[in-house]
Amino acid sequence: MNRKSKTRLLSSIAIFISGYTPLFLIMIIKDIKEVVWFEHTFESAVFGFSKIKIPYWFEFKNIEIVLSLLLLSIFSLALLAYVLRNVTKRPFTIKVISAKSRSSEVVNYTIPYMISFVAFDLSQWQDIFSLFLFLSVLCLLSVRSQSVFINPILAALGYGLYDCKYDESGNEKECVMLSKHDLLPDNGVKYVKLNNYMGIISNKGV
Repeated sequence: MNRKSKTRLLSSIAIFISGYTPLFLIMIIKDIKEVVWFEHTFESAVFGFSKIKIPYWFEFKNIEIVLSLLLLSIFSLALLAYVLRNVTKRPFTIKVISAKSRSSEVVNYTIPYMISFVAFDLSQWQDIFSLFLFLSVLCLLSVRSQSVFINPILAALGYGLYDCKYDESGNEKECVMLSKHDLLPDNGVKYVKLNNYMGIISNKGV
């Protein structure tokens, strides 16, 4: 595998993992053992309140696992931001022939979130290993099935997913495209291939 292929494989994995950062956050919240509160009483009422009480610290049952999930989430989101910013630096010019939206498929991403609402214990290595294995299989399937772009984080950032047929230098091709703009027939756009089956639109037009 050459350096370029490795880079794009890492980009695909980063995109996949970033989509599950909300799942990791749910698991972190469920692992909270105790909330430490800050309380302050005012000498006179402020906006009708004489006292405020806000959480300022959390104690967790499995702090090592929580920190690992938190660091993984931060790293994957940072890598996703880097990918989106840098992968489109050298785009190709194409002309859209037809495009069909697949953005509604992002709902399917919520199915694995059911894991967090069953008896999942972060203190059990069996559960942690099972989660790792489950997400590894999902990552492989997502990359192989061209569905790595089906990602709630990307959807929240305004990206849409399209099955696109396009003309590149006189050759008709098909690709799954990620774009912040609607892809319309006969539109000229610039894009970058993430792999042979997926690409990212770098701007609206040329």
